[in-house]
Amino acid sequence: MRITCPLDEIDREILIALESVDSDVSTTGLSKILKKPGRTIRYHMNKLRENGLLRPPMIQTYERKLGLGERIMILQSVPEKEDELKKVLQEVNFFYHYSTTYGRYDGFLVYTMFPLVNPRVTNRIADELKDEGLIRDYYIFDAIDYKRKSAFVEPFLPESDWDWPAWREEVAEIMKEGCEFPLQLEEFPKAVRFDLSDIKILKHLAEDDEPTLKEICEGLNLSLTQVHKRVKRLEKEGVIKGTTPLFTPCQKTTSISCFFRSKESAQKILCGFHRLPFEVHYAIESSSKYNVLVIVPDTEINDFLRNIEIFRKHCEDFFIQVLVNKMSKGYAHLLEFFNEATESWEIPIKDITHTIRTIEACH
Repeated sequence: MRITCPLDEIDREILIALESVDSDVSTTGLSKILKKPGRTIRYHMNKLRENGLLRPPMIQTYERKLGLGERIMILQSVPEKEDELKKVLQEVNFFYHYSTTYGRYDGFLVYTMFPLVNPRVTNRIADELKDEGLIRDYYIFDAIDYKRKSAFVEPFLPESDWDWPAWREEVAEIMKEGCEFPLQLEEFPKAVRFDLSDIKILKHLAEDDEPTLKEICEGLNLSLTQVHKRVKRLEKEGVIKGTTPLFTPCQKTTSISCFFRSKESAQKILCGFHRLPFEVHYAIESSSKYNVLVIVPDTEINDFLRNIEIFRKHCEDFFIQVLVNKMSKGYAHLLEFFNEATESWEIPIKDITHTIRTIEACH
């Protein structure tokens, strides 16, 4: 669990500085924080990227404030029907990201979006899969808000003394005494005003790697000033969350998704997860129900699974899903489900059920 590429002092300062910021930070911003020339920051960040230690920033958008929710579906597959189920997941754009999974449910873990005005659409599609014999059961988690943290730098440095017993002792203390942990996830986010141009801007941001405002203008009938004002408003209202480059100390990792429900200890459990040195993604369904996705170095999987059990006794429900063979289509195409004429999101449920039935009939 140690970085193999050597880091100099400036590399370390940059990585540690990135840990302390919650939103997008520019080279100029880092230059001010570290009091070093911008060209020096650019050089070191490029070197970190070339060495695979820094993942370029990817825009994070929060469509729920625009009326489009996100859910995690876990599908308990039928072994003899897995090929048909996988074909459905590949062909239906409603399923925009999926992974093979095993744990409480063996099958596929899938990310979908749905119109908030039609929350039953997800269950209708899952029930259709069940009626067609493609799955035995399913579990749905409503991801109302989300946040992620990068891996911490210091535990991966050669001189680090971080180990699992120390983490477990720290968590035991947290579960007893509590801790300060301002995760700031919204359980009841407020809707904001938007129009088709805002949707197109978000689509550009989701599709492109670090697009410039000029590039966005070229695809829209808007001036540079208009696009700038819209982006700033979407940032202020939390639709564009922004993000920083993520520290990626290990190239071989496995994603482990932890689902838990705890009325008394949810915040303490989240704090315990936060003290892990790995990249962690948090999602909230309610004040007592969360999903925590941890990107675990392959060398640490067994220790992670053993030590994470410390949370189980503090939960009414706790289970994990190991994710492998990830497949992502991106989600920018989902923004095309917005109907300008009706000013609403419309998921083509009839087309989806027809595809499911057709694939099953062909086999």
